[in-house]
Amino acid sequence: MRAHEKENKQSIKIVDILKEHWERFLQIYGEKIPEDMRESVIEAVEKAIKCGDPKYGYAEYICTNCTGSEKKKVAFTCKSRFCNRCGKVYI
Repeated sequence: MRAHEKENKQSIKIVDILKEHWERFLQIYGEKIPEDMRESVIEAVEKAIKCGDPKYGYAEYICTNCTGSEKKKVAFTCKSRFCNRCGKVYI
């Protein structure tokens, strides 16, 4: 691959695909998910979509040596094996 081809390549994350298409997928194919698994599948996907998003919760760390001027927010993760981000930990 040439250098200019690498620069033009956009990175696509699975979570972005899920965020953009999950609701529509569920409307069209939701009934095809086995009934005994449906609740678990929906829960796992929705956890993965929310994973790492600070609007769903975060811990805030404040440096006590810096008079509180340095703060860092760390978003909570879902810790699900299904999640592309968290699932790597379990492999």
